[in-house]
Amino acid sequence: MEPTAIDHLDAAKSSITLSLDAGLYPADVVYGAAYVFIDRAYVLLDRAGTATKPSGRLLVHLRGKEALDEAGLEALAGEFGNELLSQALRRKVVKQNHKLIEDITAQAIAGAAGGILPTDFLQGEDDGMDFLDDPLGIAVPWEDKFQKADKTDEPSEN
Repeated sequence: MEPTAIDHLDAAKSSITLSLDAGLYPADVVYGAAYVFIDRAYVLLDRAGTATKPSGRLLVHLRGKEALDEAGLEALAGEFGNELLSQALRRKVVKQNHKLIEDITAQAIAGAAGGILPTDFLQGEDDGMDFLDDPLGIAVPWEDKFQKADKTDEPSEN
């Protein structure tokens, strides 16, 4: 049997059922493809066979949200097959590059939070500053910074 085949087509109900090889398309690939189609069609995922004797096939039931004829349903099935391939490729790229993606994401989050990157600790350079140093005067209390003029400038009340 083919990896992807039209199992049932009903133009009167605008529905089509696809049968997929479960070994060829992992569940997350099928979920990703189904998610792309939820704006155009109602999607139901099922496994072929029975609970005691499952087959190695997945069933994807697509019912158009708008009326579709037989050609429209076949086009929808073809687009779903293309999306399955796209999701499978995306999954493969993510698996191959997951370490790089994690490193870039960690650096982006640390940079956005103003944190120090782990590589900064490994350099071992001492900048000679203490955590109590305040060269920009940021830690000056508000009262000291905006204190009114000394009372000696005011005229005395004698």
